[in-house]
Order: sequence, then structure tokens, then C-alpha cells
Amino acid sequence: MPASPDIPPETAPVPAGPSAGDAASPDIPRATPDAPATTRGIPNPAPGGAATPSATGACTLPSLRSRAAQVLLVGIPGTTAAEGGADVVDAGVGGILLYGGNLVDAGQVRDLVDHLQERAEIPLAIATDEEPGRIGRLAGAGIIPSTPSARVLGEQPAAAVEARARRIGRAMADLGLTVDLAPVLDVTGAAGGGVIGDRSFGADPAVVARAGVAFARGLAAAGIAAVGKHFPGHGETTVDSHTSLPVVTASLATLRRRALPPFDAAIAAGIPAIMLGHLQVDAIDSSRPTSLSGRAVRLLREDLGFRGLVMTDDLHMGGITERWDVPTAAVMALAAGVDMLILSTSAGVDEVAAAIVAAVEDRTLAGDRLDEAFLRVARFKGLRTWAACEP
Repeated sequence: MPASPDIPPETAPVPAGPSAGDAASPDIPRATPDAPATTRGIPNPAPGGAATPSATGACTLPSLRSRAAQVLLVGIPGTTAAEGGADVVDAGVGGILLYGGNLVDAGQVRDLVDHLQERAEIPLAIATDEEPGRIGRLAGAGIIPSTPSARVLGEQPAAAVEARARRIGRAMADLGLTVDLAPVLDVTGAAGGGVIGDRSFGADPAVVARAGVAFARGLAAAGIAAVGKHFPGHGETTVDSHTSLPVVTASLATLRRRALPPFDAAIAAGIPAIMLGHLQVDAIDSSRPTSLSGRAVRLLREDLGFRGLVMTDDLHMGGITERWDVPTAAVMALAAGVDMLILSTSAGVDEVAAAIVAAVEDRTLAGDRLDEAFLRVARFKGLRTWAACEP
């Protein structure tokens, strides 16, 4: 579908030189000396379920409609495939996102995941938010043991954080899940207040970097892919992006010093995916949320050197929908360089996929940009079927 008249043009790349009043991009700090846990890498768990065929020398991508659906990670209704999950899988989506309403007990979750994977033509990513503490979907349903908050874990040695995450990851893997939308890499204020609060490992960027990398490493050791969030930092905002768009007015120099180091450390350690927050960060892009901003994606890729999967937060959140409809936002995010789009509800999945197809057909969205996103999603899921198509 054509872009909304409300879509502003993309702006120039983020200034990084001395004229911007900030250090050049190589000065973004890497793993900090006082966070030794960030020096060991995060192994690639290659999530995605059943083994898939190795690529041949030929490159044949699925249909345009299939590629458009594969970049979607979608929430489903009910606790059985028959209650709506099967219809979402039949739409060809790349992944399923499980919330508390989908979870009853371990046997039910295993059956649900098994039925969805069996139905899928392309293996699914099966994700949930299993953060330590209050945002733990499986723990909240009593399916796995509860875990102390990230704030508490941040005070523990990296080895203890990694061990906790490994236990969480093993429990998730036993249920057939492949992706955890965690760890939170946001740095909060000293009081741990604000929107993120105790979901953050702490107020010190080095502490958050150390604990965040350890948590991601523990998940990976159990075969679960970690997704670091909410780039470039949601930790000190007081507006909840579920309902409205927070505005961050900190300078780029302040972001580099305080908000970005945990993301940088996780990237250096090999985290496979980063989630963009629905935040207007004026120093990066004053016209668009980070999740729809090419400037934000360039900061992540060119300055921090990230080569993995870039994901939005849920496009149904108020930080997006108070200004754009979801199909328009989906096309904007892909055009900005995002690879996978979260839709917390299955309502409108076909409309979103159709908007992506229409945008490619009318050249609102470059076809090779969608192909790049599709291939990153496939690689993230551990699928080698289209490896010959990768640049």
C-alpha cells in the first residue's frame, strides 16, 4: 500500500564527528574492563526447530507473499492451535509469540507448540518474554519456577546470572520455545523507578552490560536465542510506550556514555538479535520513533557493528498507533532497515502482509530490502535453505 502522507522523509545519517559535539563512532565503548563477563562470547543457538535442508548452489526465494509474512512475529489467541494459532501459521508468519493467555501448563504448551510447528511449511520461531522477575510469562503461569528480578540479579556475579538464565533456557527449550525476548539492556536511574524499573539489571552501565551478556549467554547455552532490548535505551523514561511515545532528550554524548554500553557489550559478545524500542530519541531522529528510523538502524549497524536480526517492539503499542496505522508502520520499519516486526495480536496479519507486498510492487519498499530482512529471519531461525541467496 502507498505510504501514508504522514510519513516524514528519512533524514541524514546520525552525525558522529567532532562537529556534532560528540566523539566519533569508534569511541563508543566496548566491553568494559570492570565487566569481565562480557569478554566471553554468546554462542549461536541456531533456534528454529527441526533440521532443514542445506542450501544448494541455486538461489530460489519463496514467493513475495511468503517473504512478507515470514518477517512477522505474531501473538495468537487461545491455548490450542484450533483456537486461532493454526490460522496464523497458515498465513505463513515467521514466528509465534506466546503471552500469558496462551499458557496453562507444561503439557499444554508442548502440545500447542508441536501442533504449530507441524503445521508450518517453514519452521517457526517460538518466542515469549521470559525476563527475570515480573515479566516472566511462563513463570507467571506457574509453569517454571519464578526468578528474582533483574535488579536483584544485577547484584550477583556473572556466573550466577548465567546459571539462572541457563535454567530458564532449558525449561523453555523443553517446551519447544526457541526465542526469549530478553535480556533488558536498559540502564535505569539509581532508584530503579520509571517505566522499566526492576526489569533493568541496574543503574550502572557496566553492571547492566555484565549481567545482560551473562543472561544472554546462559540462554544460548540452553539453545534459546536472546533478544536484547529496548535499543537505544528505555531505562530512564517515565512515559510507557505501550500507551504513548516517550521522548528522550539526552545528547548523543550522554547516550554513548550511559545508554549504549550494554548494547555495545552484548553485540561484541555475539547476541543474535536486538529489539528497537518505541522511543523518540531526539539526538538520533526527532521525527520518527527509533523502531521506524533508518538513522537508528544505521547507528546500530554502522556505529555498533551489529550484524544480527533487528526487531521492532510490538507495532500495536500506543507509541506507534497514536500516529500510524499498523500496516503503514510495518512498511516504514522495513524500509528503515528492520528485519522482523512484532504484532501482539493476529488481527490484521493478512493486511500487514498485503501492505508489505503492495509496497514492494509499487516500490515504496525496495524488494532487496525485504529479501535482506527475510534472509536474516531465516538465518536467525537456523535455516540454511536459502544460504545461497545471501550476499
